[in-house]
Amino acid sequence: MRAVIISDFGSVNGGAAKVAIESARGLAEAGVEIVFACAIGPISERLDHPRISVEHFAGKEIWQVGSKLAAARQGIWNARAYRFLSDLLARQPRDETLVHLHQWTKAFSPAAIAAAGESGLPVALTVHDYFSFCPVGGYFDFKANALCQRRPMSIGCVACNCDRASYPHKLIRVARQFGSDKAMRKLDAPLFIHVSDFARRFAEPFLPRQARHVVVENMVEAERRTPVNATRNRHALFLGRFTQEKAADVLAKAARDADMPVRFVGEGPLAGEIARLNPQAEIRGWVPAERVFDEIAQARCLVQPSLWYEPGPLVIAEARSLGVPVILARTTGSASWVADGEDGILVDRGDAAGLSAALTRLKDDACASAMGIAAYRGYWADPLTTERHVGRTIESYRLLLSAKP
Repeated sequence: MRAVIISDFGSVNGGAAKVAIESARGLAEAGVEIVFACAIGPISERLDHPRISVEHFAGKEIWQVGSKLAAARQGIWNARAYRFLSDLLARQPRDETLVHLHQWTKAFSPAAIAAAGESGLPVALTVHDYFSFCPVGGYFDFKANALCQRRPMSIGCVACNCDRASYPHKLIRVARQFGSDKAMRKLDAPLFIHVSDFARRFAEPFLPRQARHVVVENMVEAERRTPVNATRNRHALFLGRFTQEKAADVLAKAARDADMPVRFVGEGPLAGEIARLNPQAEIRGWVPAERVFDEIAQARCLVQPSLWYEPGPLVIAEARSLGVPVILARTTGSASWVADGEDGILVDRGDAAGLSAALTRLKDDACASAMGIAAYRGYWADPLTTERHVGRTIESYRLLLSAKP
């Protein structure tokens, strides 16, 4: 079995790149021959493996290529990337080879999908976000600060000024989505790999009818430790970007109303608003990756009140692996892991009062202890290990290859 993995980035700069790289490494160790095609360096040391060959396109991230016009042109269709990938895929052996796209919007453009489809090789796509069908990638109206209610690429969608930046920026993304949709329609029975059951149920109606769908959760690099005694901790924790769709400001208000200490770890444009809403909130910058689990272990609970349909945030699994209770919006992928009221609490998105009530509930030691223990047991009953991820990915590859004419 041989897989050509396509990822904009050759090193970890976010969740999608990390999954692509760690998945490639795990697949190689399981005996799969990997060709890792990336555009933006540097190249991770994790890709240094006898069964991994790296093909570096040496491209740039869209908004770093020069003028805005040049950036827009590359984002809509990267002709150089198309030639690079077409040539690469043409050189691959026809039998037992497939193409697996993880991320293409930052450098490769929809040209990656077109090259994969035209290669004649079976194609899989991991749905890390919603750029497979939504121009802005989140199915979220950033101007209205609300979930989108429009059919992707409908007249209403195209006319709506919903982009985080500006309407002209949205139109560039619409042009890119047009190219992406056109390339998607030409794929012969592609396999979409979703990172949670929730994400699959949400995204499937918007994806090509000829597609097949599986769920393969991302891996969590968690070592089994003694469970945290959450009753010794006082503060709620938010870990991530301070952006409107992640609703850090909603948590700031809810924690203030619940009179619960709260710590925000990350960065983003809402830092000032968090401080205004909750002057007692502790705001810190990012912590190194190796300290994330230690940071979570200091928390009474971890909170993720996202407003958008977040596919599968792994920080929830990281908290559960430590025995730290979680509170999250019920319309996120990770909500499918939580038994509401037993090992965590689910709240409605944007409901500051409901979130405040959940925080107040976890101020009770007996409640926090019981939920933490249940979360720990629930996670370790079926942990999100790399081996689990790799095994299910290989099963997905076999399903894809078995359908090959």
